[in-house]
Amino acid sequence: MSEPILQVRDLRVTFATPSGDVPAVRGIDLDVHPGDSVAIVGESGSGKSVTMLAILGLTHGATVTGSARYRGTELVGLEQGALRRIRGSKVSMIFQDPMTSLNPVLTIERQLSLVIRAHQPSMTRKASAARAVELLDQVAISQPAQRCKAYPHELSGGMRQRVMIAMAIANNPEVLIADEPTTALDVTVQAQIMELLDDLRREHHLALVLITHDLGVVAGATDRVAVMYAGRVVENGAVGPLFADPGHPYTRGLLECLPRLDARHEIQAAIPGVPATPQSLPPGCPFSPRCALVQPSCSDAEPVLAPHGETMAACSVLTRTGVR
Repeated sequence: MSEPILQVRDLRVTFATPSGDVPAVRGIDLDVHPGDSVAIVGESGSGKSVTMLAILGLTHGATVTGSARYRGTELVGLEQGALRRIRGSKVSMIFQDPMTSLNPVLTIERQLSLVIRAHQPSMTRKASAARAVELLDQVAISQPAQRCKAYPHELSGGMRQRVMIAMAIANNPEVLIADEPTTALDVTVQAQIMELLDDLRREHHLALVLITHDLGVVAGATDRVAVMYAGRVVENGAVGPLFADPGHPYTRGLLECLPRLDARHEIQAAIPGVPATPQSLPPGCPFSPRCALVQPSCSDAEPVLAPHGETMAACSVLTRTGVR
């Protein structure tokens, strides 16, 4: 296998608050290879988005430690000028809410042109305008020349999301981070967006990092999955083995929440309790208050990732007993 294009080791993000430090991310390891498609999955507040924002230097006011390397260049603590040359050009991100991420008083053409010329200053305005039309066509927006003259509020939610994707790929990045790209879109548009991302990944040999809370989206869109809970990865592995034989009770709970055509019960399963907060983590395993398999030993120490079949899971009960 080729060397990772993005390599993260022991990444930690801490926010200072009046009530004390909040450890939002507590030691993340992640490898992303060229052409990879990796999903980071978990409930809201698990640290998915903060992890990626920290890598790009966008967690203002937070203390970030550990390592995040892009092709050997350390991003954590990198001087802002050098980081800006990588961010949006080599490593790009599709942000979660296109309506608030796009400037409401600038046309689509103007916003795309600004992104293009920020990294290609020698390009003329005419050339960047032509490139904007080309990008909209590339993300399958009909009548791209006409849409370029529109403002964000004149486009549908699906179109705005496609504009965000066009903006992210404008400078031909090697790593594309997609933060909840299908949120608030109907099922048909969700499928179109995921198909578009997969086509772009294959066409441009992009490494795709997909942040989502929906394992159903992950199934057909990525090759590997990292499941996060309370700021840490609690399970990772290839999609097939992880879906077939999850090694952490949290992963099992997420899978049981998915609607199934062969479900015998009308009431959908749900994970009991509420997610652990960084400010008040329980002793030992953070998932233990919600876990049906909890043992007294689960409070002794937080488990580390260990082999469970073909995945790595942080569960002292399942990895020790080999339960399937």
